[in-house]
Amino acid sequence: MGLRKPEPRLRIGLQVKSILVLTIVALTATTIGGWFFYVVSRNALHRKDRSHAQAFIGNLVVSAAPELMDQNRETLQRLVMSLAERPNVYHVSILDRNGKTVAVSERVTDRLVPVNRPVSLSYTIPRDDDFLEAGHPVVPSDGKDKGSLLGAVRLVLDTRETARILTRVRREIMVIAVIIVLCAIPLGYLLTRRVLVTPVRRLMKATRQLAAGDFSAHVETSRNDEIGELARSFDIMVEKVRYSQRNLRKANESLEQKVTERTDELERSNRRLTEEISEKEDFLRAVSHDLNAPLRNIAGMATMISVKYRQQLPEEVIARLQRIGANVDAETELISELLELSRIKTRPERRSMLDFAGMFQSLAQAFEYELKTRGITLEIDENMPRLFAEQNRMRQVFQNLIDNAIKYMPDRPDGKIRIGYRPVDGMHRFSVTDNGQGISQADRERIFQVFRRASTTDSTRIPGKGVGLSLVKSVVSNYDGQVWVESSPETGSVFYVSLSAKNTVEPDYTHEYTTVDNSDFSNQRAEMATNYTD
Repeated sequence: MGLRKPEPRLRIGLQVKSILVLTIVALTATTIGGWFFYVVSRNALHRKDRSHAQAFIGNLVVSAAPELMDQNRETLQRLVMSLAERPNVYHVSILDRNGKTVAVSERVTDRLVPVNRPVSLSYTIPRDDDFLEAGHPVVPSDGKDKGSLLGAVRLVLDTRETARILTRVRREIMVIAVIIVLCAIPLGYLLTRRVLVTPVRRLMKATRQLAAGDFSAHVETSRNDEIGELARSFDIMVEKVRYSQRNLRKANESLEQKVTERTDELERSNRRLTEEISEKEDFLRAVSHDLNAPLRNIAGMATMISVKYRQQLPEEVIARLQRIGANVDAETELISELLELSRIKTRPERRSMLDFAGMFQSLAQAFEYELKTRGITLEIDENMPRLFAEQNRMRQVFQNLIDNAIKYMPDRPDGKIRIGYRPVDGMHRFSVTDNGQGISQADRERIFQVFRRASTTDSTRIPGKGVGLSLVKSVVSNYDGQVWVESSPETGSVFYVSLSAKNTVEPDYTHEYTTVDNSDFSNQRAEMATNYTD
């Protein structure tokens, strides 16, 4: 499988990101600096207006004190009228000690009339952000009647010039900020291109060369910062990769040579193995033919003697002749089973979907007579699977297991055999459980070897040749499976057959599971049938 390509996304380069960052930094720094400058300027101008108002009203207090002592209203009126002529003075008034107006001069509407405050209070307050009001008590200036109150003066000054100055300052700050940002963009472009983008692009180009298999990629740099360290680390990595590539190429060449040698050796071994298997099959066929021929002759002679001389021979001789015939049949059947056992590995059958529930029902019908005769109950679980397997071989496996369970079941009224199934860890696990005489610990492994049977007191009278369980083991091993038994004497046995789930799945393509030609197989079957015929 190839590497999955990343989905296309909106690409924002490092240079654009750097310019955006520098622009945001410059704009933020300019904004913060301009705001501080504006605040400082505003506070300075407001302090200046307050100082001007306090100085102006101080002079007015000094001038008005003697006139208030003499109650000279005309002089006070002339005083306030002369002060009102100044351009930034909008209201001037002088009050007596009771708060009544003695002299006043104003040129604006009622909204700039001084706030009604006690005459003894000294204050300076802003009015509507454009005017500044100040008030101060008047006391004798000659030191007489110290602590006595003569009256108070009220003053309203125009501070709109200060507001205009602050507006102009804000506008100038904004213009300066825009100029700084506009200058920062090209400067940031040049700096990021030289300091960041160009070295990173060189590194990217070298990385693409390395990814394309060009191990001569190299990044030239003399920088002492992180990018320079990254470039030097990249060069070291490329050198190590180049060295590893050379070693890997040498190892691959050596491996290819070894694989070629091992392949040739394996082919020779396969040829020898094929020849040996062929020789073994030829040997088995020859042995079968050579053994069957005299056995057929023996059986034929025994049959002929028993038929021709039956009236002349005693019953003991006739019985022995019948035993000879029975032994010949047993030996012939044994030879047939051994031949079948030898073909399990070398000649697998065609596989197809096998319904195990139907197969077990068929086996139950086949063993119906033996089960009824022995009084044995056969139970089959309902959740049986459908697997891709050899039908005849699978039938042989469970037929042998059920047959053994019946044969080794002692005479008891509650004999029972149960066939179960459940999937376990990627395996199909079947079980054949009986409540028979059981198997000893020493026999659990050996009974799966050819010609080996369980060593019980009844084994001598129970028919069998010790080939069935060996056949079961050979068939199960073709499915990457296992067969084993759990048992103890007098408590019964559980034979487990485990088949790989991966090895029993129907493939998506048509595949022949036979390795021999059908005509050749039919010829061999016909030959064996001829050999086994008396």
